[in-house]
Amino acid sequence: MIRLVIVDDHEVVRVGLASLLRDDPEFSVEAMAATAEDGLRAVRNAQPDIVVLDLRLPDRPGLEIVPEIRRSVPGSKIVVLTSYGEDQAMIAAVAAGVDAFLTKTVDSEALCSAIRNVAAGRQVLRDQVADALVRYVRQGDVASHSEADPDALTPREREVAEAVALGLSNREVAERLGLAEKTVKNHVSDILAKFRLSRRAQIVALFRAGEGRPGDGFRR
Repeated sequence: MIRLVIVDDHEVVRVGLASLLRDDPEFSVEAMAATAEDGLRAVRNAQPDIVVLDLRLPDRPGLEIVPEIRRSVPGSKIVVLTSYGEDQAMIAAVAAGVDAFLTKTVDSEALCSAIRNVAAGRQVLRDQVADALVRYVRQGDVASHSEADPDALTPREREVAEAVALGLSNREVAERLGLAEKTVKNHVSDILAKFRLSRRAQIVALFRAGEGRPGDGFRR
């Protein structure tokens, strides 16, 4: 029996996913939660094998609680199920050490298969992006900038970079830090220029390299 906790802020998704999984005798949905904090409580109480986690939650980004889930239930697996399939979100999730990254367009058979594979200890990434994404995070653009000096950033720029590394959009970073969206956009441009980067996804890879926490990509 594979024990699961579902953390998603959309009730239709939570209930629908729970209903789908409960139809399979191999799965047991132990709890559901709509926020990051409720999700952490559910994980601590239920001690699941797998947490199905949305990236966008109302109180905290989903990836921000991944280390806390790991500490609460060592050996637990994390399946990201999200509406956001852009490179930046995928890179942030893989660098954070999640075990699967799926978009909500996945069909039920593929979803159940992915959960079984994760439970068996295999990482699941979607189709043609998988190999390239893993190479990008572990060996690609991060390597050429891994000696970058974090002191090149102002404290505010570092806050912005760490928020971007959670896969957040400019609007979400602005809401998180209490800034104007245009201000965030300017900070992102400055960060790219200081580290001679060309893409936002490279900020994600740089700041989440190493142990998968913001800033660990810098060698001090």
